[in-house]
Amino acid sequence: MAAYYILTHTITDIDRYREEYLPKVIPFINKYEGKVLAASFDVEALQGDPEKAVVVIRFPSEQTVRDFINDPEYQPVKDIRMELTINANAVLSPEFQMPEG
Repeated sequence: MAAYYILTHTITDIDRYREEYLPKVIPFINKYEGKVLAASFDVEALQGDPEKAVVVIRFPSEQTVRDFINDPEYQPVKDIRMELTINANAVLSPEFQMPEG
């Protein structure tokens, strides 16, 4: 069953994020058959005080999300993201299945 990686954060250096992080993360997303469903550097808050950037990526399974996040070769790329953002929050969510009935 598909699973979703949902990341929110505020980017502190958008130029470096675009130039250094994005080109390096895309091969890992592709490696794990991820599909970016939504992404924004400046979301519109509808409730509460969320971070400014969000990405939602669909992966084939929960395990694939974990494999993506824990890939040893991805860790230096993740470090770049962490250096260029604040208040990062990431969650893994299984795909919703409508209850029968």
